[in-house]
Amino acid sequence: MKDKILYQLRIDFEEKAAIELLNSKSINSCKQLFKILKEEKANLICQYEAFSLFVKECEENNLTSTPLYKWTKDTIENETKKIKYMKSFTIYVEDKQLYEKNIANRLERKILNLNCNCILKLNKYDSDPKNNPQPPKKYFN
Repeated sequence: MKDKILYQLRIDFEEKAAIELLNSKSINSCKQLFKILKEEKANLICQYEAFSLFVKECEENNLTSTPLYKWTKDTIENETKKIKYMKSFTIYVEDKQLYEKNIANRLERKILNLNCNCILKLNKYDSDPKNNPQPPKKYFN
């Protein structure tokens, strides 16, 4: 039986909005976004913070030889990538980072209809590994 494909949305914010979100868990110029998130039982998780937590968890559980750990650790230690991922936020729905396609589509539609200037990009990803970047070969040593 094939695994069911699940989805995830990520929002890239302009820098000022991302800083405000990190500091106050809200963005004054985009209150409608947080109304939508509340209605959908969703919240935003900073991608950089999620990567950092993943690395910490791997280190605490002695799982530091995996390619994903090595790649993620390099990512969070790269200043350019840190800046990028500090502005990128994953939408979790009911504390889950992956959810049904209909939920992702509904959220995507609502967020795109906001026309909020602080949102630079909204991406939808699925859980199929062939559609997602895999660690580069150098991390498999």
